[in-house]
Amino acid sequence: MGIFQGLAGNMQQMDPQQAQAEYAPWLLPGEQIHNAFRMLRDGFCITNLRIITLDHQGATGKKTRVKSIALNTIVDVTAETAGGGMDDSEITITFVTTPRLRSHNLAYDSYRFEFPKNFDLPGLYRYLMGVAQENVRFINQD
Repeated sequence: MGIFQGLAGNMQQMDPQQAQAEYAPWLLPGEQIHNAFRMLRDGFCITNLRIITLDHQGATGKKTRVKSIALNTIVDVTAETAGGGMDDSEITITFVTTPRLRSHNLAYDSYRFEFPKNFDLPGLYRYLMGVAQENVRFINQD
């Protein structure tokens, strides 16, 4: 990963062995990493169950905030490609935060990921949108 991409807040894909070393302590039994991305100290991975984000805090980065977004809660995905100049590409996922996915009063949140211009944004978008459409079908079935 280029230092300038990291400073600009852009995610870069991680080597699978490096991803396993970084995320292994946070994986559930049977959970497998499909893809992982890093931005200087922070990053996220996509597993067969969820998206795990790591936010290393403080000057030393020893304090870490871990967030999980279950794949089965993602209901919408938007993508914005980079334009000219210093623009980034980004993907924003919308997910259900209500514990019961078929509740009458669903609550939502969103999370945004930024990537460099040369990142395969359409590939990640198609994957996440496929997950979202499957979830919406499940939530709305009778």
